[in-house]
Amino acid sequence: MSDSPSTPPSSPAGEPARPKRPKTTALERAQRDLQNGRPDQARARITGYLYTLARAGEYKEAPYLLLGEACWAMQDRAAAGAAWLLTTKEGPDVSAAVEAFHARYGKDPANVLHALKPRAQSESYPLPVQERLKSWGYRYRPYRPRSNPHVLSEQSEAPTKSLRSIDMGCLLFVLVFVLTVVAVLSYLFQGRLF
Repeated sequence: MSDSPSTPPSSPAGEPARPKRPKTTALERAQRDLQNGRPDQARARITGYLYTLARAGEYKEAPYLLLGEACWAMQDRAAAGAAWLLTTKEGPDVSAAVEAFHARYGKDPANVLHALKPRAQSESYPLPVQERLKSWGYRYRPYRPRSNPHVLSEQSEAPTKSLRSIDMGCLLFVLVFVLTVVAVLSYLFQGRLF
């Protein structure tokens, strides 16, 4: 039985095989969700994508731009402002969104940074964003999973062997003690031991 070019090849079970779809990225699917009138679904996809970037400590402007658009479409101006504050986008809609953001969260740097949640090194951001972050006193902290907050990264690093100050103190105490005992014994026996 020969397959003609117009019919899809069949699987070993005799069923026709499905044509393979090209893989799409989360941002492409979120863009498609926005075009289909599903900004809530787009926001969920972008939030998940941003989580993966946060774990890696990376920054990309495109997801923040798309997140701002999704929040703007959902009429959540403050959330759109939060997303767009981490981008270089400008315009009247950005100004309105940033005003709504400051109306909700205020202009206190601690509140602003808590609401924005920047998750990458300052140098990863575009220059205007770097200046904003610097004016708010942003300090990068690597991702730490909640399941084990003592782990700074997912890759295990070999512990370095060094003497801690407590170890140094104990070693010094033992050394002084031994020298004192030797001095007292040599005084008591005045050299008769050796």
